[in-house]
Amino acid sequence: MSERKLASIQKILDIQPIEGSDNIESCTIQGWHVIIAKKDNFKIGDLVVYFEIDSLLDQNNPIFEFMRPRKFKVKTLKMRGTISQGLVMPLSILPKGEWTEGQDITALTKTKKYDPQAEQEQRLLNERITRNNNKIHKFFSRYKWYRNLFFISKKKTGFPAFIKKTDEERIQNIPDILNLEKDTNFIVTEKLDGQSATFYLIKNKTLSKLWKPYIFGVCSRNLELTKPDSSSYWTIAKQYNIEDVLKTLILDNQYIVLQGEIIGSRIQNNKYKVKGYDFYAFNLMLPDKQINSINAQKTLSDLGIKFVPILDENFKLKSTVDDMVEYAKGKSKLYLINREGVVIRNNTKNISFKVINSDFLLENDE
Repeated sequence: MSERKLASIQKILDIQPIEGSDNIESCTIQGWHVIIAKKDNFKIGDLVVYFEIDSLLDQNNPIFEFMRPRKFKVKTLKMRGTISQGLVMPLSILPKGEWTEGQDITALTKTKKYDPQAEQEQRLLNERITRNNNKIHKFFSRYKWYRNLFFISKKKTGFPAFIKKTDEERIQNIPDILNLEKDTNFIVTEKLDGQSATFYLIKNKTLSKLWKPYIFGVCSRNLELTKPDSSSYWTIAKQYNIEDVLKTLILDNQYIVLQGEIIGSRIQNNKYKVKGYDFYAFNLMLPDKQINSINAQKTLSDLGIKFVPILDENFKLKSTVDDMVEYAKGKSKLYLINREGVVIRNNTKNISFKVINSDFLLENDE
């Protein structure tokens, strides 16, 4: 999956007044509603610079100094009863040039993603590097035969290359799908607010297969944690015997992948009030397919693995993004709090996206 397009060139599709306000109005960018200042004289059809929520703006750029009180983070706001998600700025903040709708300018504007889980992953990585004092291992790792014998190839990011990461696209970035797939049936599951985790089992192709037929992997969202430790990821792997579960399910397949959400102590303020850690699966994948949520739930529950709550097995898309966001609102099935949102899937067509509850974002300052 490509990196998220946090900053891009977009077109203003609509502008609506905000009741009781003479200074601000609401514009539509793709499927997003964003509050803009009337004094900026934006017009329908204008190309603009758009920063998505979760963007961390370049604090060394004086253009963004007005965002310092917000720590340069673009988040969901509500003003005069109107939701605003994102930041719109004129093209004049960019170097002179030819700009096209949809163009990604994340790198150009030095925009980063606000990502607490990635920060935690980096701390885990740093701890792993610090602990890796095995001089014999370091010595032999210089030789290709040793690396081939004991390691599976990975991307430089540290995440296995054959596995799709768990990030889902937001409905606001793909609003056309509501019309294109209006007759398609979807499965809806609750989106939990935790840590995404990936577990895999793959048949070993190295020489060590003689005594180790499978390689079991444990990953955070962006990193593989190659050594067992006390992290939430390895704790869940042991707690639910996930390696044995995957050995039961792999059969003749080259590999099998289980992905899900870890919730609990010290994770996202433990909104679900879980003691220790708990795990809810949301993806079960083989090389040639992803098992649909209904079948995955049944298969995994028989082996002691919980699945995220299934909210609807035959859902038809609403006609507008606003209606989809309204549908995403509601209480969690796990605890009496606003749910984070929903994930919409059709495995046959390989369609998957998320709809986030704006009430959840507001109350959690996101």
